[in-house]
Amino acid sequence: MKERRGSTIGGLVVWLSLVFVVSLVLPASASDIPKAPLPAVITSLGQSPCGYTASVLAKRANLTLDYNNLLPASEVSKYKTLIMAVGASLKGFGSAGANLDTELKRGKQIIETAKENNVFLVILHIGGEGRREQMSNKLLDAVAHQGDFLLVLEDGNKDGYFTEVSEKNNIPLTILENPLEIQDSLKELFSGE
Repeated sequence: MKERRGSTIGGLVVWLSLVFVVSLVLPASASDIPKAPLPAVITSLGQSPCGYTASVLAKRANLTLDYNNLLPASEVSKYKTLIMAVGASLKGFGSAGANLDTELKRGKQIIETAKENNVFLVILHIGGEGRREQMSNKLLDAVAHQGDFLLVLEDGNKDGYFTEVSEKNNIPLTILENPLEIQDSLKELFSGE
């Protein structure tokens, strides 16, 4: 009888340990998404199409969010929430007349203004692994640790980059398994309004 009880308790300990470990690696649920105030704006940092994609998904979620891929720092104070979609695109740089240096400078200015005006800053990375090359990583290194919330696709966090930024800077992180979840996540983000 004692052996059986011991093995049952041992099995329970193993099972609870597994549940705990799995809970650490699973993407966050919608209930983990903080509430952000309106009005809000989406901008791109790096001129990838991710900012535009987010704006389209926000419209589909019946959210009225402004979109300005080249948002200047001078306009940040008009908003209570700023969603910064981070990902570099050479084609986007060319179309916008920007480059990595000008985007790094703009990103720094935007974040300084956001912090001065208590604007809630969402760092959005939905380009996946393809947008985790050297230039995108430089942009992320400049801004990700200053966000109030990180919303990323699982594919872009294969190296644990966003998990580390989240843990080191105590920033809430939601990891999405697929792009279709972005729309619902944006809706949840602004559901308190």
